[in-house]
Amino acid sequence: MEDPQTPEILDYRNEKGQGWRFYKIDGVLRRIGKTPEGDMKLLKKVQTFQLRDDDVMVAAYPKCGSHWLWEIVTMLRAGNSEYNKKTKEVAMLGMPMFERADELPSPRVLNSHLHFRHLPEKMVEKRIKTILILRNPKDVSVSYYCMFNGMKESIGFDGTYSEFLDLFLEGKIPNGDYVDFVKDWLHVKQDNPDLPMLTMFYENLKKDPVKEIKAVAEFLGVTVTDELCEQIAEACSFKKLKAADKEVKESFGDLPNPGRKVTLGCTEKVKLGTGRIG
Repeated sequence: MEDPQTPEILDYRNEKGQGWRFYKIDGVLRRIGKTPEGDMKLLKKVQTFQLRDDDVMVAAYPKCGSHWLWEIVTMLRAGNSEYNKKTKEVAMLGMPMFERADELPSPRVLNSHLHFRHLPEKMVEKRIKTILILRNPKDVSVSYYCMFNGMKESIGFDGTYSEFLDLFLEGKIPNGDYVDFVKDWLHVKQDNPDLPMLTMFYENLKKDPVKEIKAVAEFLGVTVTDELCEQIAEACSFKKLKAADKEVKESFGDLPNPGRKVTLGCTEKVKLGTGRIG
């Protein structure tokens, strides 16, 4: 990974001041938090993070279903449809406190919004089973905007959807360009044939969750019944996961659980902020 001492600061805020400042590392835009140097140290820690042989990785661009899929995989590996009291953030590589994942018992289900080149260096060597979930970029843009709209103070964006869409299409948003993210990940399997990898689509999981859950179980080598897959599909419905976030999930460090952290939603008439697709 590149390790510039003083990375160039890229200011991509528009004329209304909506947007963010970034630095670029390994061709990827990273939003500047406190300092670029601190973020680079964080990425380096992720790359040297110690993987376990039975770890599973869920990879996704934000708002593509990583929470949904993480809960599904966690239940499949546990062999039941009970909610894990931990939130996915405790096992999310790239979060400021991600090293708390070392405290989790095996088998762990890790997750991340990072590009493959910023994930642990031994992903291929250890043949970590990886599940990539993709989503229609139109829906991604709306869902991402709705999240920002509910977190104006912490995220620093108070613009309209139209203003956000311009930034989204140009890749000038946190986590960078969606198209670049997808292209990079689609080349991962081609470039790393020894890495066991399953690619899924949010839309297929929404259309036929039981079928997709069975496909995930087969990829993981987990024996399941039709009844269990149906129970997991029901438990991981949007409505029930939202309720579980509020009623079941523990806090993560100094962060409240996702269901209590913010009120998500759009002030504009922008649809799809409720798990719908289309």
